[in-house]
Amino acid sequence: MKRLIWAILFVAGTFLTAWAGNINIRLDSPFFGNSTTTNVKNLLGKKPVVLIFFYPDCPPCEKESKIINRLYSIYKGKINIVGISLSRDRYDIHDFIEDLKIKYPIWRIHSKSQLKSVGGILATPTVVILDKSGKIVAKYIGNRDYYFLKKKLDNLIKGEKK
Repeated sequence: MKRLIWAILFVAGTFLTAWAGNINIRLDSPFFGNSTTTNVKNLLGKKPVVLIFFYPDCPPCEKESKIINRLYSIYKGKINIVGISLSRDRYDIHDFIEDLKIKYPIWRIHSKSQLKSVGGILATPTVVILDKSGKIVAKYIGNRDYYFLKKKLDNLIKGEKK
């Protein structure tokens, strides 16, 4: 019984932490010779943010990246769309970007322990949508089609204008 209570408290705590907008994920540049770092917090404030968590050698992630490329072309000035590789291997990330002609910014996760701020990542691809303040408004695990994501982003923009 104690284990069940602790499990419920852990899940609730993780959810509430993520829901409260305490997104703290340090990101590193995926490019050789570039030691630039940033934090997801730096993307918040002016526009909603879409985070796409992926592995470069994940076939569903490759499929999703084509959809995200299309959405990035449409929402480039309205929403920050960022890919976050859960792999730190720069060669794999470089091949992913080049082979799939990725248009949106790609970063490497600095530490997977920071993923708790978005409630953890159970599988890839995972799309996390944040409002301007950093509140998680949606989280989708696995592939979603273009029209589903486009509708969600359109609704997010409408909600931000109110």
